[in-house]
Amino acid sequence: MDIHEQLSEYFSIWKETDALYSLFAKLSGISDTAFWILYCIRQSGENITQRDIRKQWSISKQTVHSALKELEKKHIIRLSELEGDRRSKRIFLTEEGYRFSEKHLDVVCKIEETVFEKMSNSEREAMLRCSEKYLRLFKNETDKIFAQGGQDLNG
Repeated sequence: MDIHEQLSEYFSIWKETDALYSLFAKLSGISDTAFWILYCIRQSGENITQRDIRKQWSISKQTVHSALKELEKKHIIRLSELEGDRRSKRIFLTEEGYRFSEKHLDVVCKIEETVFEKMSNSEREAMLRCSEKYLRLFKNETDKIFAQGGQDLNG
């Protein structure tokens, strides 16, 4: 298999995985971004702010804001201002949000754990190392383009 076929296979796997997560979001009646924000809240134990989500998931401020408004409107979350910084808000699940998360997110988390348990520790570590290396190398190459002004993205 040549490098182009490998890239095609890699991105096909990546997009198919992403499509499965999107299906869970759709079935739960929320946007993909709202789904990932809830996932993040669930994993953090609710000790999270909008800024934390933007940083951890590389999501724009406006996109996070819109998804939070969607979740607030559905009474899934509530926002609370941080002392000393009225612009930053901590995110909490409501009672309805807990029930929603148990129904729609916990099943995804359980699937992920089951899948990881079916992989050996060395397979999981290799997947993480290779994914991190790909990201680091990709960032290095894109940084070169952007340092040149990003005028010609074809090199």
